[in-house]
Amino acid sequence: MKLHPEAEAFCREKLGGLIDRCEGAYGAILSTIDGNELTAATQRELPTSRIAAMSSSLVALGETMAREARQQACKFVIVENSDGYAVTMRITPRLVLTSFAGKQANLGMLLSSSRATADVIASSVKTS
Repeated sequence: MKLHPEAEAFCREKLGGLIDRCEGAYGAILSTIDGNELTAATQRELPTSRIAAMSSSLVALGETMAREARQQACKFVIVENSDGYAVTMRITPRLVLTSFAGKQANLGMLLSSSRATADVIASSVKTS
């Protein structure tokens, strides 16, 4: 799957907005559920293609864990590190958003900004 150039620019702008709205956020990647990077906005050097592939695995693992625990669908996966957070969420059946913030960031704000960005992208981008 590949985004139309206008859709890619729109998504990159929305990812940049996520970074601007959330203090401490420094990266956001939009990828496909099968791990291919579509676009990204970052304030530092990140291996975005590799992260896109890992994001696919994180979503699959979260969904499998929820299913095995007899719980409803996995909404997001949070990885808390000594230096910050990575949040990965499926935003449509075919799209995944992963966002990053340093330890000074508020996790609730990162989740909220990520969800708002995901909702805008999901309602605006056709993925058929």
